[in-house]
Amino acid sequence: MDVRWFHEPGPGLGFVDLVLAFDAGAASDPEGREGLTLLTLRLMRCGTARQTRAELDAEVERLGAHLEVGAGLHRASIRGRVIRENLEPFARLMLGLLLEPALREDDFAQAQRLLLAEVTAKRDDDQELAGRAFRRALFGGGRHGRPSSGTVASLQRVTRDDCVRRHRELCAREALVAAVAGDVAEDEARRLLLEPLAVLPERTGATRFDEPPAPPRGVRVVLVDKPERTQAQIYLGHLGPKPGREHHDGLLVSSVAFGGTFSGRLMQEVRVKRGWSYGAYSRLTRSRTDDAWHVWTFPAAKDLGPCLQLVHGMLRDLRRDGVTAEELAFAQGYLVGSSVFLIDTPADRLERRIEVAMLDFPADYYAGLRGRVEAVTLERAHAATGACIHPDDLVVAVVCTARASGDDVRRALGDGAVVDTVAFDDDTL
Repeated sequence: MDVRWFHEPGPGLGFVDLVLAFDAGAASDPEGREGLTLLTLRLMRCGTARQTRAELDAEVERLGAHLEVGAGLHRASIRGRVIRENLEPFARLMLGLLLEPALREDDFAQAQRLLLAEVTAKRDDDQELAGRAFRRALFGGGRHGRPSSGTVASLQRVTRDDCVRRHRELCAREALVAAVAGDVAEDEARRLLLEPLAVLPERTGATRFDEPPAPPRGVRVVLVDKPERTQAQIYLGHLGPKPGREHHDGLLVSSVAFGGTFSGRLMQEVRVKRGWSYGAYSRLTRSRTDDAWHVWTFPAAKDLGPCLQLVHGMLRDLRRDGVTAEELAFAQGYLVGSSVFLIDTPADRLERRIEVAMLDFPADYYAGLRGRVEAVTLERAHAATGACIHPDDLVVAVVCTARASGDDVRRALGDGAVVDTVAFDDDTL
């Protein structure tokens, strides 16, 4: 099996984007070692057998380039951008990180310490805490709810040998996408980035996890207890359909109408009319499987109960009545206009092609997005909200001071809600 290959030309740009993307991410990290894929990519970024991290960084700077690694739920990548005249040495540098990374013990120790520090620092970010608690509750602690960066405990379990094995699992032709965009002809790009990858084995040891998550049942609330909160962070929602599934397009347009812009119903009710929060938004996540549809807002602690009650009631209205014709038209115009920026540059178009390939979106998902958005009628939008919005089967995550705000949350959601409390520094978040 050959490495999948994409090229997006951009003559005259003066720079080139290069991507090596792996068809496995945090969802395939072993249980108890969450964060392994990201840590492995960080360790690969530390240089080759012939080049230290400091030497690598100096070379990237000398070449007028940028180099980064990352890992999400379903994919991971090495990405770079370089000025056109230095493309060839930079391509060799990137390939070296994939084909012959040093994976030194001292580099591992440093990368592990830095990632542990980042994970610990996230406890200071209330929005991050609420988002992580929401996903963990939504996916029942399963693979789809795991943080890509891991937890303190999971990262401490990861060893250098784990990273060596993970690197070996990722580096196979069936698991890899090589992609180039910008000021380079395809034959040259293939020679510099694709042809050297023929030495990789065909099969990978990495496992994709595509099993559909189970939708929530009933209203489940997680209070993330943090002392002295004067502002709350709220995430609430449930699963939404993945691209290509029935009602995806209708829910996408309806979600933008409901809470995708400043003019959306959510923002108008929560911020403009009542002044409870600076913002209130709804979003449908695009992923390889069904993923979250959620609302996010952040009222003052004193307004938490009324705000939560209002939003919950608005979900009931949305399910029953859908969006209005005026809201639908505005959302369609917004999506059509903003869709241009998804494919505005060669690098943007390249990223969309990688998404389609690695997340199993329909082949024409982005190319046909404008037409599908315009084809959403009011009837289709109502069918989508009626089928996909579930106010009685909901996950709610709230960062607050539980002693002061817990009763407000219970009253807002009613006696049927199951409420759990977790400390903000609990390592499961």
